[in-house]
Amino acid sequence: MREQFIKLIKNTLWLGIGLLIIRCFFSRESLINNFSLYNMFGYVGEVVGLAVIIMTFYERFLWKYNPLEDTPVLAKRYNGVLKSTYDGIEREASLEIQQTLLTVSAVLITEESRSKTITASIEKILGEKQLTYCYLNTPNASVRNRSAIHYGTAILCVEDVNKLTGQYYSDRKTTGDIEFVPDL
Repeated sequence: MREQFIKLIKNTLWLGIGLLIIRCFFSRESLINNFSLYNMFGYVGEVVGLAVIIMTFYERFLWKYNPLEDTPVLAKRYNGVLKSTYDGIEREASLEIQQTLLTVSAVLITEESRSKTITASIEKILGEKQLTYCYLNTPNASVRNRSAIHYGTAILCVEDVNKLTGQYYSDRKTTGDIEFVPDL
């Protein structure tokens, strides 16, 4: 995500420069005949405000439609299974991912618990795009005698947004495999 942030800042600067050139072009007669630093600072202020508005809208919504953007669009609901190495049982789960260009969060829900993201990122690791997130799992009160509240980490391969696979591990010293496909 750090790469995306730097790229967004650079693109915002280039957009601002382009907008300033356009603004100065439309005010060229005023600039030539009656140049004023006060007016120039006003133009810069207008351009900065407009560039921030445009890039905020891009970061929240438009990046998904940019064919040159290499961040996978994961913002949707997935259904799948978790298989714990603790008891070998496969559990059905759903994974709801919310995402902007610079942020990603996930909520994983099973019949017995809910896990919410503490921190998450999509990074290219060893040539593979991965969604890595740390979570806090809160089991239902009825199962807390055998399943305590705990922290964990999940790592999902996102080379194909139509199938997320990976593993998780928790501070309860449990691990497991995860597989999700988009909810249709």
